Amino acid sequence: MSITLTKIIKKPLEELNLKPVVFLYGEEDFLKKQFLEKFKETGKDFHFFWGDETSLQEIKDVFSSGSLFSEGSVVAIWDVDTFLTKLSKKEKEEFKNLLKTLTNPDQILLISLKDKPTQVLKWIGDIASVIQSPKLTPKAFEISVYKKIKSEGRDIDLKDLQYLIKFLPKNLYDAKHEVEKLLLYTEGKETITREDIDSVILKREELNVFSFLYHFFKKNVKALDVLKKLLQQGHHPFEVQALILTYANKLLLFHTYKQQGLNEGEIFKKLNMNYKLQQSNFQEFSRVFSKIDTINLIKDLYQLEILQKVEFQDPQQLLEDLVIKYTHL
Repeated sequence: MSITLTKIIKKPLEELNLKPVVFLYGEEDFLKKQFLEKFKETGKDFHFFWGDETSLQEIKDVFSSGSLFSEGSVVAIWDVDTFLTKLSKKEKEEFKNLLKTLTNPDQILLISLKDKPTQVLKWIGDIASVIQSPKLTPKAFEISVYKKIKSEGRDIDLKDLQYLIKFLPKNLYDAKHEVEKLLLYTEGKETITREDIDSVILKREELNVFSFLYHFFKKNVKALDVLKKLLQQGHHPFEVQALILTYANKLLLFHTYKQQGLNEGEIFKKLNMNYKLQQSNFQEFSRVFSKIDTINLIKDLYQLEILQKVEFQDPQQLLEDLVIKYTHL
């Protein structure tokens, strides 16, 4: 039996009587992040791990070493589904045993990014407090936006509110940022109007990552706006970074083969680029991104990943900063 996160998000942790193991799933990531913040404030040692980067041994080490300066440790594994797929059959049994034997004051938070992780739900319910974070209904989403506007001392006509909702990302995390921009723009005004909305809110349009990559490797300032739209539509910063790295590696090979004296036909064959548009794009990219530029970009991307996954800095902000660095020259 799962608990709905919206019903408990405002309650103090001590009132929730959570088990040492907490399993959190559902589509609304913003509420999950808010919930995690509560555990950072408990005074326990807080350890955050990315599921795709973490080993079972790292998790075991946290609990086996104990906490030196606080009472207990809290481990959070973001994207536990990917973490579990990396484990061998033997490791999965070890992990389950670890969960079963975990006792207060230690806790482990397993965060799934899936709407309904059926396989995990089959066995986790017996040992964990299960909490669901479903995407808000359209009406609840509208009410949440309205409350945010009212809490900042502004008013908005119902028709204008519904007009605003049409153009907001349909998740609270990104919608919050857009509404905050609108509130900043209308500071000093009592009522938000449709004209304010048109001035501030980026109209959503269907874009793909390839349009972003084209603008980025042309060092076009439009790349930043396209990136923001893609992130609002649900693309993850790591997904975009991986594509930039793929293009950068191919571009570096393009430059290297060209310096070796190969003609472009031979180069495209080696790079498995069979489409004229793709070939034409890389010819353009090579004129804008020199070999030195490309090497520096690859170095920056690896440094970016360290800042995001080791030092836990904001992935979206760091990616936007990278795009600004290479396009706003």
